[in-house]
Amino acid sequence: MQLGLVGLANSGKTALFNLLTGADGEVAPYAYTTREPLRGAANVPDPRLDAIADAQDIPRRVPAQVQMVDIAGLAAGAGRGEGIGGAALGQLRETDALVHVLRAFDNAEVPHPLERLDPLGDAEAVELELIAADAAQLERRAERVAKSAKSGDAEALSEAADLEVISATLEDGRPARLAETESARARASEMWLLSAKPMLYVANVDEPGPVPSGIEEHAAASEAQAFSLPVGIELELAGLDPQEASELAAELELGDTRGAPALVEACYRLLDLLTFFTGSAPPEARAWPITRGTTADRAAGKIHTDMERGFIRAEVVPWDQLVEAGSFAKAREVAAVRMEGKDYVVQEGDVMQIRFNV
Repeated sequence: MQLGLVGLANSGKTALFNLLTGADGEVAPYAYTTREPLRGAANVPDPRLDAIADAQDIPRRVPAQVQMVDIAGLAAGAGRGEGIGGAALGQLRETDALVHVLRAFDNAEVPHPLERLDPLGDAEAVELELIAADAAQLERRAERVAKSAKSGDAEALSEAADLEVISATLEDGRPARLAETESARARASEMWLLSAKPMLYVANVDEPGPVPSGIEEHAAASEAQAFSLPVGIELELAGLDPQEASELAAELELGDTRGAPALVEACYRLLDLLTFFTGSAPPEARAWPITRGTTADRAAGKIHTDMERGFIRAEVVPWDQLVEAGSFAKAREVAAVRMEGKDYVVQEGDVMQIRFNV
């Protein structure tokens, strides 16, 4: 999973980047601390992976990973490539989703670039810049497609129709993911349009609490999602001894899932991901994130393309039944293992052995 961070300057983007990745990107009370894009990765915590490995004495555990890109804060004109944030927008096109950090904390020592505290206004301002960037890309694409469409090329005519629908959506000030037709929405995703990407609004709040007024409604209206996170508090806790951090988090009533895991969980919901596992013997047990609804053969392709091409069947056991049995062989003995074909829809927590021939 690849995530791109966007937001206005001094919204807390880099603090969130540091919280997730454990990096030490500069965080300072002035704008545009981040000048060059920052890249980092974090393991996705999942106790089920260790349980699967421990039950079978598998030494190596490979968790799923989240990749994150943090670019400079955006400002008016970013959609036209202006400013260091605008120049870096292209770095986000290949990401799976955008995480839009909204400033909802009040700190006079960290000035807001627009000299106000208005998370909803910030959301709308940044989204307009993303739409402007997409409109410029769409215009260039439309010019090329129009030449082929004039010759009567069927594919070009189909694409030209989709581009018109997307263009009308952007001109209306709406993100490309709200385009009127399924074909146009798919085309917008294929073009890596920024406003076509799934969007998670993260309200960076002073202390634990609900999402600020208007943000959830705005997110729902644009087919995005939102949640709040006290990034500053979580970053401080991340630097403490785990026991001390856990006790302080309990005092602050931050909840059971907090900090970086809370962000990862929210992104999994946004992208509708689930996790299946491989690991029926050494050398490794591994977690694999896939989109909900993925079939067994496509899941096998996540492991290796040869497995999808030569897929025969999958041996499947729920992770907890495998742990209880202690091995795949013992799980077979108690009839916990099922044989599934390529059309089987993989379920959350499945452990799979893929049989294939190439």
